Amino acid sequence: MPKRLYLDSNVFISFVREEIDSAFNLRYLESRNFFAFCAKQKHVLIISGWFLDEVKTIIFLNMEAVFEEFQRMGVKTIFVNKAVSGQLVSEISRNCNLHRGDAIHVAIALENKADFIVTWNEKDFDKARSYIVSVSPSGILDIP
Repeated sequence: MPKRLYLDSNVFISFVREEIDSAFNLRYLESRNFFAFCAKQKHVLIISGWFLDEVKTIIFLNMEAVFEEFQRMGVKTIFVNKAVSGQLVSEISRNCNLHRGDAIHVAIALENKADFIVTWNEKDFDKARSYIVSVSPSGILDIP
């Protein structure tokens, strides 16, 4: 059954930059495999304005270029740009000891009924496990 997956910007950024992490894991290939898996399984990626702001700041791609890439890969996306509750963001940040940027991602995922947050930053997002589960791009492959 297709899932709703909130995508953290670092997954897309690692794909575009062809990143390799400090342990020599080929993150860009894992990200590419994740996107191919999403296309095949018809999972829906939730993309937020916050995601796009981070992508534009870090790798200078605008919204059109990002969505062209997802379309090229055959990945279904939903764009959400509705403001999230500042009260919810503050609650998540305080209760989970998350910095505000990650708390915003969690709040957007919650308000848009995501099943998971897909991120390379599982360590920080695990702090928000009481709100939503985070998985790595390769970790989602093991979830039925």
